[in-house]
Amino acid sequence: MADKDEASVNDPRSGRSAVQEVPPSQPVPAQQPGATDAKAEEQKPPADPLQEALAEASANRDRWMRAMADLENYKKRSLQERSNLLKYRNEELLRDLLGVVDNLDRALGHCTETGRSDAVADGICMIANMFREILERYGVRPMESVGKPFDPRYQEAIAKVPSADREPNTVMDELEKGYMYQDRLLRPAKVVVSAAAE
Repeated sequence: MADKDEASVNDPRSGRSAVQEVPPSQPVPAQQPGATDAKAEEQKPPADPLQEALAEASANRDRWMRAMADLENYKKRSLQERSNLLKYRNEELLRDLLGVVDNLDRALGHCTETGRSDAVADGICMIANMFREILERYGVRPMESVGKPFDPRYQEAIAKVPSADREPNTVMDELEKGYMYQDRLLRPAKVVVSAAAE
């Protein structure tokens, strides 16, 4: 029977090939492009340790210089903020006191209008003067606005009134006095501004 199988294998009429079939082998992977570069790098001589150390030292020095510059800037900024804090530390209190001074001025104006001159009016006048002296001692000074050109940095226009005898944008009246504190605006003046006559 083994002879039959052998004969049928070798017989061309059986349709079988006399060569034994073998499954194909696994394909050989193509060489990747980076492989040659990696081999070339492996073949390069090692980098000079002195050059590497010098490059690292230069990078570290650059980082150190940047850190020192940042620290100096921080110190200057902190000093400026602390200086401003000390210079303007009373700003809120002084701004609140301006309302008291305004009311004392109104009371004095009323006394003057009515022609009242007695101990109460004299007392109000003395208190108003004391407040002004205290404000001046702390660097608060009033701004003069009437008759000057309107400046939106220091004045707040409440109304515009046509006027033939004044230049346009000239302060005609001051409803609330403006004040400076040191070199900073403490409160803008509320003013009436002239407009061109129609």
